[in-house]
Amino acid sequence: MPRTRERKKAPTQALAPLRDTLQLGARVYQALVDSIVSGQLMPGDALRPDAVATQLEVSTTPVREAMQRLEGDGLAVKLPYQGWFVREFSEPEIRSLYEFRTAMECFSVRLACERITPQEVAWLHQHQSTGEFALANGNIDAYRVYNRELHRAILGAARNAHLSAVTGQMALQTELLMARTIRITGRPTRAIEEHRQLIELIEARDSDAAAKLMEHHIMSAMSDIFAKA
Repeated sequence: MPRTRERKKAPTQALAPLRDTLQLGARVYQALVDSIVSGQLMPGDALRPDAVATQLEVSTTPVREAMQRLEGDGLAVKLPYQGWFVREFSEPEIRSLYEFRTAMECFSVRLACERITPQEVAWLHQHQSTGEFALANGNIDAYRVYNRELHRAILGAARNAHLSAVTGQMALQTELLMARTIRITGRPTRAIEEHRQLIELIEARDSDAAAKLMEHHIMSAMSDIFAKA
């Protein structure tokens, strides 16, 4: 939660104008989500409806609707008489989320080892090359998308609707913290090598080794967050 004495000012211009009025509330919401998970809007930053509306060149009505959605998704908090702020995660909250993610993704990779198709394995290898190219060229935004889609693909290969639904409830909070670890020096280099090993283990259908590596992969990311704090 943001601390009053450390309240931050709203960024001067983190958002680009929106021109089309079609589904404006949803588009405002997506623009804010993208800015938060990419790190343009940082934890503790103020989300003033008037400032956001000015930057996006819309009225405050769709902005307030978007703020309420962000609050429901756990990406923003509203403090009495102060307004909305990008959510700051406490250490216990981060630990709880990563423990949950570890349990879900370890189970996911075990199922994926049993159920993944040859076509999906081929896609993982191709996608890994995409991530390596993005990292080699210093394209952190492309690497962030690669990272997110890799984990989603493994979840999809598990073919378990309930697992997908439960994981989806925490997807945005997870993505926000994943994006935070990507900005830690040295973390992407270690992570992409772990991804490569993980794909090889899934292809070999070695569920025990894949689950063990996934646990290390996620919990070491949590450790990096705490070490950087």
